[in-house]
Amino acid sequence: MDETDLTGTSTIQKLENMLLVAVPRDLTDSEVLRLRRQVLQEIRRYRSRWVLLDFSRVDICDSFFGRFIQSTARMAGLMGARVVVSGLQDAVIETMVELGMTLPNIHAVLDLDDALALSRSERESDESVYAVGTMDVEALDWQDLPDAALPGAAEV
Repeated sequence: MDETDLTGTSTIQKLENMLLVAVPRDLTDSEVLRLRRQVLQEIRRYRSRWVLLDFSRVDICDSFFGRFIQSTARMAGLMGARVVVSGLQDAVIETMVELGMTLPNIHAVLDLDDALALSRSERESDESVYAVGTMDVEALDWQDLPDAALPGAAEV
């Protein structure tokens, strides 16, 4: 398993046809941009078909969190990779639902085992992919969120 140290707190590892990305708890804006760039570089380097974003260290959710997931998934998709999200903490899930956040076309699983099963199922069957907990709801317009609904979000 190859490993890339990104910021000293997150790593990107390759496992089979999947990149495993451990997302750190607190990312600055510049670290988010660097993480996304590194993920895209590693997708190309390893020709990865799947990217697992592991959020098990993340315990705070705001609109920036949702945009990070969505933009990373869109960029990976343009390179032919699918995104899987795992490790979402209960409080994060509750906040996402309360804020009306959606993750269209992004697979959500509990852990690495489920993510591997998902990526392996693609190889076994070209006509359908089994997705555990796929969130496919209409996208949220982030501009419609009131400032009070964004805990931890900095005012502009």
